[in-house]
Amino acid sequence: MEKWEVRLKLSEAVIFVKNREIVVPGQPLAKGKLNLGKDVYRDKFGIIRAKKLGLADVKEDRISVVPLSGVYVPKEGDIVIGIVSKITGSTIVVDIRSPYQGAIPVPRGRAIERVNMKKYKLNLGDVVLAKVKAFDGSSSLLLTIDMEGLGKLEGGYLLEVAPAKVPRVIGKRQSMLTILKDKTRSDIIVGDNGRIWVKAPSLKELLALEKALRKIEAESHVSGLSDRISSFLSQELSS
Repeated sequence: MEKWEVRLKLSEAVIFVKNREIVVPGQPLAKGKLNLGKDVYRDKFGIIRAKKLGLADVKEDRISVVPLSGVYVPKEGDIVIGIVSKITGSTIVVDIRSPYQGAIPVPRGRAIERVNMKKYKLNLGDVVLAKVKAFDGSSSLLLTIDMEGLGKLEGGYLLEVAPAKVPRVIGKRQSMLTILKDKTRSDIIVGDNGRIWVKAPSLKELLALEKALRKIEAESHVSGLSDRISSFLSQELSS
C-alpha cells in the first residue's frame, strides 16, 4: 500500500498535492468526488493519479495536470529575464514566462543600508534581469536583483526561444552567443527562461538575429550548427 501525505481535505474529497506542485506520472493526486480534468486518471482503488509530468491544477471540484513539456520550470541560481506585472506594497511581482510568478521583495528597515535602492524603483512593464534566489517547487518563487549586473534592462527588444534550446543558443564556452553578438554587432543577454534581450544597431540586425534564433531552434540536433549560423548571418547581413 502506498503512503502519501494528505495536504488538503474537502467535504467529499482528499487532495494530496498543492496547487501548481510538480507531479510525476502515476503520482497520487486525490481521492473522492472530484471531476477529472486533463492528463489524470482514476485507478481501480479510486485514487486519482497523474498521467504526465506536469503541474497539479486544483480547482473547486476538478483536478488536472498541466504538462511541463516546453514550459520553463525555475531552479535556484537561474538567471531570468522578467517583466514587472504587478507592484503591491513591498513586493514587485515579475512574469518570468513560467506558470510561476516571481517575487522581488523591496528591502525595508536596516536592509536598505546594504543595497542600491535605485534598482528597486521599477514600474509596470519594466524588463528586469534577475536571479532565482529560492524556489520551493510549488508556489513560492523568490527573485533577487541585489547583485552586480542585475536589475532593469534599459531599451532593447525581447525575443524568445524554447527554454530547452537555451544551451544551444549559448553554445559551448559561449561560442554560439559570441557568433550572434559579433555578426549582428548587438548586445545580447540570454535568460535561462528562454527570453533574450537584444540591443541591436538597426532593425536589419534585429531581424537577422530573429531568423538565426529560429534556425537554431529548428536545427539544434544537427552537428556543425555554429558554422551554419555564422554563414547564415553573413548572408543575411551582406545584402
